[in-house]
Amino acid sequence: MSLVKSGQTIDSNHKNLFNMKKSYKRIVAGLCCLVTVALMTSCSSSLSYNEAIQKNTRKVEDPERLDDARFLVDAASYNILATKMAETAISSGYSASLVSLAKENLEAHEEMGNELKKLARKEDIFLPAEMNSDHERLLAELTSSDRREFDRTYIRILTEVSEHDNQQFSRMATEAESEDIRAFAARKLDLFKTHKDQLQTVDAELLRTY
Repeated sequence: MSLVKSGQTIDSNHKNLFNMKKSYKRIVAGLCCLVTVALMTSCSSSLSYNEAIQKNTRKVEDPERLDDARFLVDAASYNILATKMAETAISSGYSASLVSLAKENLEAHEEMGNELKKLARKEDIFLPAEMNSDHERLLAELTSSDRREFDRTYIRILTEVSEHDNQQFSRMATEAESEDIRAFAARKLDLFKTHKDQLQTVDAELLRTY
């Protein structure tokens, strides 16, 4: 009897040890995943526009994939500009219609920013946390504009930038190497059309009012 009990005790100890090892491996694997995600996030979270371009250029060898990466970097820069412009317009806009438009734009571009981050992680592409120099100049132009000219300046800048980026998104909706990037670009074409219609409506209202 004692031998049986002793054998059962040994088997039980072996099982407990085995289960502990499995748990330990799962914990280690989970921590490794968390560290990897954290490193990926930190790599993209503080990069300037030029740093993101340089890192992607060093990392991506395929010219077509590099074009995809450049598109996402430019899209991120545009999105940061549109987001900051909307935030500024909410606090500094003169007309109620422009402030209302800015609030809608802010929500749309915050969503777009989240989509860009997820897509960049999936495609293993670095994104900038800052705009390119042209976008920085445009934001500075808006923030330094006279209060009486703020609304018109906002509409003019966003119209010009959106028209340029609409062309880029239209091209990448069919030419991007990545199927996911093509789908993302195609989905956002409706956003540009909505922006254009809204900007024209607010601009017409401003012309009648002021």
